[in-house]
Amino acid sequence: MRLWPFIVARLWMRFVVHCVIAGIGTARIILRRQTPPAGLVRLRYAPMSATGAAILGAMVTLSPGTSAIDIDPVRREILLHLLDKGAAGATLAGIRRNFEPDLCRLFPEET
Repeated sequence: MRLWPFIVARLWMRFVVHCVIAGIGTARIILRRQTPPAGLVRLRYAPMSATGAAILGAMVTLSPGTSAIDIDPVRREILLHLLDKGAAGATLAGIRRNFEPDLCRLFPEET
């Protein structure tokens, strides 16, 4: 596992970029003074350890416009609150694309 510093650095960079993009989207919602449909969605996450799922939940919560409400390790689901539920598909795709692959490598599923 000699590549883990590279994986951590890449995950960190993706997290920062994700937060900037999510922050711009949240600022647009606030400045337009429109209330998008907020709501809850479930994110089914890839196989990873409980630590990896907790870090995924923390990263999602630290991103503007999203909050992790609950993590169900049995179903491998995270219940999320989204500021704009209308963009749920893009939000979930971004989380999967930006965070899951590196977290799965750093925190593989325990057997």
